[in-house]
Amino acid sequence: MMDIKAGNFNLGKSISIHILLIFVLSLLLLIPKLFFDFVLSDRQMMLDSALHSITDSWAHEQLIAPPVLAFKGQKTVFTDSDPKNWQKQDVTLFLLPEDVAVTAKLKGEERKRGIYNATLYRAQIDMKGSFDLGKLKESVRSLGIESLRLVDSTPLLYFFLSDAAGIEEVQKLEVNGQSLKAKPGAIKLSNLDSFMAHFDDDLKETVHFDCSYTVRGSLSFAFRALADSAKLNVEGLNLNPGFKGRFLPSKREVQDKTFTANYMLTSLASGYTDLYLDDIPDFNNDIMIDIQDSSQHYTFIERLSKYALLFIGMTFVTILAFELVSGKLISLVQYVTVGAALLLFYLVLLSLSEHLSFTLSYSCAAFLMSVLIALYMKAAFKSYKKGITVFLVLVALYIILYTIVNAQTYALLLGTGLLVLMLCIVMYITRHIGEEKTL
Repeated sequence: MMDIKAGNFNLGKSISIHILLIFVLSLLLLIPKLFFDFVLSDRQMMLDSALHSITDSWAHEQLIAPPVLAFKGQKTVFTDSDPKNWQKQDVTLFLLPEDVAVTAKLKGEERKRGIYNATLYRAQIDMKGSFDLGKLKESVRSLGIESLRLVDSTPLLYFFLSDAAGIEEVQKLEVNGQSLKAKPGAIKLSNLDSFMAHFDDDLKETVHFDCSYTVRGSLSFAFRALADSAKLNVEGLNLNPGFKGRFLPSKREVQDKTFTANYMLTSLASGYTDLYLDDIPDFNNDIMIDIQDSSQHYTFIERLSKYALLFIGMTFVTILAFELVSGKLISLVQYVTVGAALLLFYLVLLSLSEHLSFTLSYSCAAFLMSVLIALYMKAAFKSYKKGITVFLVLVALYIILYTIVNAQTYALLLGTGLLVLMLCIVMYITRHIGEEKTL
């Protein structure tokens, strides 16, 4: 430790060099922080690998959609400019429901792979709705293809979902009161799997359908509103939802591990028309509910690590203030040791968060590092008072940092405020550097 009150060296120059070296040291400490970033990235990859190994044997993200009627048709295609050179081309016409009401009851369960948990679910799906075949001819004309005609007036009923491997049981499939047997679908639409049913008789102008089935899924549950009017009611048990997609619920209620969400969509909002030729455009997920939140602590830690330089700077400024007040400069090696402890905080937090809740892990890691650095500063300055002050300052900084990370909307404002505060402190404690002493 160097006594800056001694008169055998240039006081202002020594302090200036000391502050410059502390600044350079703060930047150099970002190099070992890169090691932590690599560790964090590796743990995130291990989590993704564990989740996929579980979901591969269960079912992946599940997207469901109302049924569609598939009609066989033909259109005339001219091979060149000569009108005599033409051929018939088979096409498939997809008629969307006039209205549909869907109830989805999701029940979550946890599966472990090592230290990682995957949230899986079973969904009981109940669908009721109707088709208006009276619109079929008008809808065909609206496609603007004069040579298009229907080959068979008896369509197939298709139910689309993203992962058919998750289908456990189709409990009921009725059309106009007639019970039908579900079979594997022969059509993949927009990368969706399907199951289907054949009709034995010609259909009436209005076709009513009623279907119930159980499907497995993981990570998320999504719905595509293929109907002129669609209602969806979702109930969840043992799940923590995150609402995404093109549309948010018109009404929702979220409690501890349970939730309900109600959606009402029309074709005016969703953009779907009554009839499509060969394919239905993919408007992404109209409705999506995330149910996997086990990686949230990694997201929080990643946000925390972005403030590492700010945190190191605030701590070093505090120590520098003690140096100027006490009149003694501590060694740069001791600054390096304190900086290493500040970076070790992130590794301790990462390790604990994989086994404990994030809040408890953060509290333990912050308390441990605060005590460790406070005891070290007490020994360096030989002062219990300064050690306690450093402890209180670190605790305050950790609380502020936790608030910044959780308050995403105000994170920039709070972070900028801390930078301004740090600059004010530096300007205050360096305001007399370079002044000549009055003898």
